[in-house]
Amino acid sequence: MRLWKNTFFKIVFSILSIVYLFLIFDYQLCFAGDPIRKLGRGIANVATGWGEFPKEILQETERSGDIGGLLVAPFKGIAKFIGRTVIGVYEVITFLIPLPRNYEPVIEPEFVF
Repeated sequence: MRLWKNTFFKIVFSILSIVYLFLIFDYQLCFAGDPIRKLGRGIANVATGWGEFPKEILQETERSGDIGGLLVAPFKGIAKFIGRTVIGVYEVITFLIPLPRNYEPVIEPEFVF
């Protein structure tokens, strides 16, 4: 009797594990994005948000020359750095909630680099 119970539970556990794996892969195909991508994007944006500062200095220098790169770009870079970091924290906290629709990115481009 004890052997039957052990075998029965092993079979049920194996079947449920296989069904669970199929559901995970099927779940990822149902959405444009998924919660794991949203979580990863949030972590990446928190970790690399500082990259907006030098990126903005380079872009503004190319657009408006050296004066614009020195006077305007640091403020724009700091604002973008804070914005990307805050959005990254938001995405980490709410990664299970499909907002915006279908886990789409809140900010474009999705990542700094």
